[in-house]
Amino acid sequence: MTAKIRKLKARATIICLRSGKILLVRKKGGRWNFPGGAIEAGESPGEAASREMFEETCIGCAGMVELCSLEVGRVLHYIFTTQVADEDKAIAGHEIAACKWVRQEQLHQILLKPMATALISRRLPALSR
Repeated sequence: MTAKIRKLKARATIICLRSGKILLVRKKGGRWNFPGGAIEAGESPGEAASREMFEETCIGCAGMVELCSLEVGRVLHYIFTTQVADEDKAIAGHEIAACKWVRQEQLHQILLKPMATALISRRLPALSR
């Protein structure tokens, strides 16, 4: 019997914090999610996180910290966190239709993508109250 090898997609996911709020992004007609995206060939997870954050929100982040990596479904998430200043405004860019800052306690009231909900259920320190 041959073992079935499951190919995981790799994604950099950013939990961006500002004044006690978390940044969410949404594609047109989609649900809210954390900024992030696929890690391109030859790119490190950290490079992908910085690139995706800037492409989606126009926020440049030099101080990202890698928290962990988590497998959710068929996606391996490299989770990063960063704290930005109040002056840093998120502006929807690339494929993103909207950005918004929400309090941690509001996350359960928002229509999130299933991946974002699964990450919240993992009780990551950056998402804990």
